[in-house]
Amino acid sequence: MTSRSNARRLTRPLARCVIACLLAACSDNAESATASPGHDLPPAGDQLFTKLPSNATGVRFENRLEQSKSFNVFTYRNFYNGGGAAIADLTGDGLPEIVLTGNESGPRLYLNRGKFAFRDVTDASGITSARDSWTTGVAIADVNNDGKLDIYISKAGQGEPAVRANELWINQGVDRNGVPTFKDMARQYGVADEGYTTQAAFLDYDGDGDLDLFVVNNSPKPANSFNLRTSRSDRGQYGGERLYRNDGGHFTDVSAAAGIHGPDMAYGLGVVVSDFNGDGRPDILVGVPDQDVNGLINAGETLIYNGAKGRVFETLTSATPQAFAGFGWALAAADFDGDGTPTPVVGVPFQNADLIDPATGTLVNHPQIGQIEIQ
Repeated sequence: MTSRSNARRLTRPLARCVIACLLAACSDNAESATASPGHDLPPAGDQLFTKLPSNATGVRFENRLEQSKSFNVFTYRNFYNGGGAAIADLTGDGLPEIVLTGNESGPRLYLNRGKFAFRDVTDASGITSARDSWTTGVAIADVNNDGKLDIYISKAGQGEPAVRANELWINQGVDRNGVPTFKDMARQYGVADEGYTTQAAFLDYDGDGDLDLFVVNNSPKPANSFNLRTSRSDRGQYGGERLYRNDGGHFTDVSAAAGIHGPDMAYGLGVVVSDFNGDGRPDILVGVPDQDVNGLINAGETLIYNGAKGRVFETLTSATPQAFAGFGWALAAADFDGDGTPTPVVGVPFQNADLIDPATGTLVNHPQIGQIEIQ
């Protein structure tokens, strides 16, 4: 079977799974200074994308952080970790909604009214955010296979474990006003992970037709606080990565059995799922800091290949050609050159985003792609 047909086969069970990062590209001459009332859109500029002001779209959102003497980047090392975005059709009308999350403010849901006009319907949807909770990301998928997309919210923060438990908002359908309504059922489904979650991704890792869940957790502990010994096999209570298998209405933590390591020192920053080796099974790319603490942990972006029969994962570290080092904060994967093979994109702070060849771990120097410039 070709890699293209493998890719098509892979996407079928993920057809209702949507994980998106909000991307924006604009320039001064592509943006109108003002927009008239009534959600009139500014004229398109000469760039590929035109930035639309919030008074035209109705999307008014800011991820504001208020530091205090008791809560700041010195008292909580992951203070600036957070903020997420997802785009998906939550009503079934063919128009995608927007879900934005703020560290302190929590998630906001914007209903698509058509023609780039949106309305904040968070309160009407039933989605809330617990007091003192810290929101770090969002993933959307049809978790219960009822044809409606659900929302999984990643949580962290320095509060009690119950406060930072991840939330699974199950879609209850639209109300009489056309607003999608949700109910948090993370506890019932077994995915109220209380770790310091950065992001999560849905995938059908075992090929049974339903979506499983992979959770990436960070850690509040500094690297120099760990003992000088190998801790890769240690499974942290609130740190490290976890794999939850969907057993038909309830999820089971199968991390250890599937070969997923979960030490507190994992410091997970990002995740993307794709079939990197073309065998028809979803693989996982996890971004972690490039730290080698006393030579005991060789971190860096880690390719986790889905093994035989889709049930076992093999972790590839930077000792293998397929892995590569660097702070992988933002991750994505797409077939940029049309050869049927996904190419990972790794966003590195203070640097350009790199296109990586998963077979060799080297930068892709494609004449029509090159390196993505981040301004």
